[in-house]
Amino acid sequence: MSWNWDHLRFFLALAEHGTLSAAARVLDVSHSTVLRRIRQIESEINTQLFEHTHSGYHLTQAGQTLFIEAKKMQGTMSALSREISGVPDQMNGEVIITTTDTIARHILPKLMRKLTGAFPEIRFSVYMANRLSDMDNRNVDIAIRTCKEPPDELLGRKVGEIAFAAVASETYVKEHTLSGFPKSLAEHKVIMLDESYSAAPFYQWLNSKIDHTTNITTVNNFLCAAALAREGMGITVVPAYLQRKEKELVELALHEEISKNDLWVLSHAESRNTKRVRTVCRFFYDELPKALNANA
Repeated sequence: MSWNWDHLRFFLALAEHGTLSAAARVLDVSHSTVLRRIRQIESEINTQLFEHTHSGYHLTQAGQTLFIEAKKMQGTMSALSREISGVPDQMNGEVIITTTDTIARHILPKLMRKLTGAFPEIRFSVYMANRLSDMDNRNVDIAIRTCKEPPDELLGRKVGEIAFAAVASETYVKEHTLSGFPKSLAEHKVIMLDESYSAAPFYQWLNSKIDHTTNITTVNNFLCAAALAREGMGITVVPAYLQRKEKELVELALHEEISKNDLWVLSHAESRNTKRVRTVCRFFYDELPKALNANA
């Protein structure tokens, strides 16, 4: 049997996230691609790895066995890759960066232009993803992420705080009475991020305002939420720096703070042994606070 090792990415993503849509978001592919790959794996080894129920995909006993071994292989390959690329004094090579959709859209481009100009010997790859799990899935060197406490296996530095704002389009504000906001969103339209964000304080704040009469549209990232809000589809919550960039969005007056989240620059301990990763981390330590203040 000829085994396609790239299948493991798809198997692990579905095993860890439980649904085709969630796995597809992590892998940045369509859900049909994930399903096709899983069927190919099961066909190649002639074994059912998942049971599909109303609540998602669950590992069979054979799938659990493969999952344990696949995680070991993933860890070994990630460590080996970092070790091979981890010659301490080597600047030539690739640095892979991951960050959120909004930072990639509104904060990172100018910094990347400056970074590539300062270090032309380094090749850069940038991925948009909104979860820290991509540090393993993509063998990423550096993550620029909002979180309260980073995972123990990652090292880094807090470089600032991200505030959030409630926003809507000028058209929506003119056409709707907001005298009861933010106490209640009764009879209003709201654009909510999906439940993968349910632990985030901004999500909990907006969710607490929703009434049974609220019309809700669900999206899976802030850029989509902002785009729908620009079209007058309702009220949403976005990072404050995004609202300042989106001139068509009006910040709604509040007498309370929605939430703040810490912004971190994180990397693997093994990656920090490479000169180029240390150099890029130091660049972000210095430049990200300036970029955030410029957008304040």
